[in-house]
Order: sequence, then C-alpha cells, then structure tokens
Amino acid sequence: MKVLILPVVCCILFSSVAIGDEPFNGKDLSGWRVDGKTKDTKDHWKVVDGLIYGENANKKGSNLWTTAEYKDFELEVEYKTSTKDYDTGVFARATSHQVQIGISRSLKKDMTGCIYAPKDKQGSYPGQTDKVAKFHKVGKWNKLRVVVQGKNIKTFLNGEAFVDYQCKTIPEKGPIGLQLHGGVHMIVEFKNLKLKKL
Repeated sequence: MKVLILPVVCCILFSSVAIGDEPFNGKDLSGWRVDGKTKDTKDHWKVVDGLIYGENANKKGSNLWTTAEYKDFELEVEYKTSTKDYDTGVFARATSHQVQIGISRSLKKDMTGCIYAPKDKQGSYPGQTDKVAKFHKVGKWNKLRVVVQGKNIKTFLNGEAFVDYQCKTIPEKGPIGLQLHGGVHMIVEFKNLKLKKL
C-alpha cells in the first residue's frame, strides 16, 4: 500500500498588522501642517537640531498635524518643556480627544497623560490618573506612549501605565496633532517619534 503525503498549506490571518512609520524625518516638517498657517502662528513650529520645536511667544494657540490620517495606531514620543507654565499634548484623530501634557487651563494642575475629551460629555477630563506627580519629570525628557484602537485610548508615561479610556464620540480616522495652547507662552520639544499602524 502506498502512502500519499500531501503538503499542508497554513494561512495565518492577523486582525492587526504593525507597520513601522516615521512621521518625522528629523530634517524638516515634510508630512506635517500647521493648522490655519495664519501670520501669527506659522512660525510657531520648526525643526531645531533634529527636534520638533514649538514656541508661541505671542501666546497664540496652534496645532501641528500630520498630513496623513490614521485609524488605529501606537505612537511613542519623547518631549521636554523648558517653560514654567505649559499646556500641550497629542491629539488623537481630532481636537476632540487629546492626551494632555502639562498644566490644564481649566483645572489649573498638571494632567499629563490624562485624556481631555469634553465632546464625550463625561467631564472635560474623563480619563484621569493620580500618578502624574510621581512619574512626570518636569523640565526633563519624558517618554509618552499612546495606543489608539477603535474607541479606546491607552496612555503610558515613562514606562508606567496611566489611563485606559473608552471614548464615546472619537472619529474612526484622522491625523495626529501636537498642540501649543493659547493664552500662555510655552516652549516644547519633541523627538524620537515612532509610529505603528495597528
């Protein structure tokens, strides 16, 4: 009796595929846009010594957005602020949902790593943590990781899990933004941006 051996073909399907992306080339702001590009905000954002450098000496607010849009993603970025007062952060797909960095204008306290999402109508900061004072290194380099999947946002600061928040109204797709809040003169630097599409 002959034994017939047939090759078996395996197919593995992944529900999410991680693709490395470089949102910042370290040379210029190709792939980014300043919202509005008005006369009083167009110079807020530039590249200095290989870093994204944001400063609004005129205290006007502005955002720096990726020209590309994303659904699910994981973003790692290092940041440092060199002004006493600062209110910045990372927008996830739209201005409606932000991972805060620094002093909240409304709460008057450091809400770094917390979720600002007033559009969800669950309070302006529905995703909070009490770990900020322990893990946020003010005036030094910090590493922020943001994971956005569907309507869920998770934040991590300097390796520590911070917030796991389920959004109500976040868009399915949109750009990633960096903020300079109006009403305060601040300087913030960003480096080592690493992005994975999920």
